[in-house]
Amino acid sequence: MTAPVTFNGVSHWFGAFHALKNISLEIGEGEYVTLLGPSGCGKTTLLSVLGGFIEPTEGQVLIGGRDLTHVPPAKRPTTTVFQDYALFPHMSLRDNVAFGLRMAGVGRQERRARADEQLALVGLADAAGKRPHELSGGQRQRVALARALAVRPDVLLLDEPLGALDLKLRRAMQDELKDIQRKVGTTFVHVTHDQEEAMAIADRIVVMNAGRVEDEGAPARIYRKPATLFAAGFMGEMNRIPARASGTGVETPFGPVDITPPAEGALVLCLRPEAVKHANGTVLIGPATVRDAAFFGTHCRVHVVPQAAPDLTIVAHLPPDRVPAAGETLALTAEIDAISVFLAG
Repeated sequence: MTAPVTFNGVSHWFGAFHALKNISLEIGEGEYVTLLGPSGCGKTTLLSVLGGFIEPTEGQVLIGGRDLTHVPPAKRPTTTVFQDYALFPHMSLRDNVAFGLRMAGVGRQERRARADEQLALVGLADAAGKRPHELSGGQRQRVALARALAVRPDVLLLDEPLGALDLKLRRAMQDELKDIQRKVGTTFVHVTHDQEEAMAIADRIVVMNAGRVEDEGAPARIYRKPATLFAAGFMGEMNRIPARASGTGVETPFGPVDITPPAEGALVLCLRPEAVKHANGTVLIGPATVRDAAFFGTHCRVHVVPQAAPDLTIVAHLPPDRVPAAGETLALTAEIDAISVFLAG
């Protein structure tokens, strides 16, 4: 009920549009991986290639070491959960979950038992006799997940499955998805454009852009030390500060920073808002004037204009105990470990 996945040089064209560009990627057995990126980046196309719904123009797809590139979806050890739950309205939840088993020729008694087992897994054991219209959106999503897991796939594919849910319910389902994945041990490959969702559930995030893999790794590493300027900007809010290489360091509007530059020429220094501090940081930003501030519960989101760079606006997430007033001057610093530097462009 679990298997590794390998993409070997996968490329795909839709007519003249190059949707996937030589993607090589390993997904470990029992790993929860999210494909993250903006609309049109290729993440859903890659998921469709894995599920067999699209045959790639070039390359190979291996599941459990077997080349399944040209194998149709019905004969692959995969199932897919879509954003549209596609439940049968005239069937009970038990029959919905058992439908794939019925198509596979599993006997009535066994498929009923397996359907009840999966409904219990997703917390709906007492609702087996209900119809989909009697459920909330989150409950219907759980039924769709139970139906996909009932056939015991080696790899479960999730195509933006939480996109139709409101924020509070989506966060609750993120926790449940990860908990269920730990229990069943199945390899999960999950497509999303929501950075917080990807970080909340994934063992590993694959950031995609324009048909390519920009970065891949553990959520904390990608967030704190992204590999590319695109990944830095896409993985949450980021301050971009112009800089230049200066000897063995980097010259910024606030003075030199002891970071090894990636190359000579124009650079971009990237700094997360939460890394900007009132004091005690190792990198001096200096006095800055508050343009506006808003209370967000866990922090105050503040726009400041540094006196050393009056054309630059920096976003800072400061402690929530006091909301700075517009026009107030703050002395700001940052931790050098929180800074990433990339070539401009």
